[in-house]
Amino acid sequence: MNNTVINKFELVIDALQYAYDHNLDIANKDDVQKILEVLDPEHKENIVEFVELLKTSDVFMGMKARKIEDKKLNLSN
Repeated sequence: MNNTVINKFELVIDALQYAYDHNLDIANKDDVQKILEVLDPEHKENIVEFVELLKTSDVFMGMKARKIEDKKLNLSN
């Protein structure tokens, strides 16, 4: 992976954590703007695109977590 992809991935993870820690809604453009003001002070990210990226990432991680949890539950039987 190149540095651009890694940096974007790290920004997404940091943004999701920041949103969770500060009770911000990743689907709300104004909340995402607040997140990016802290995490992307140079304003390199497009807010509308970043909202979609955060929502997609959050859904994917939720699905992955449920899948892992299901495997754990099946192992305990």
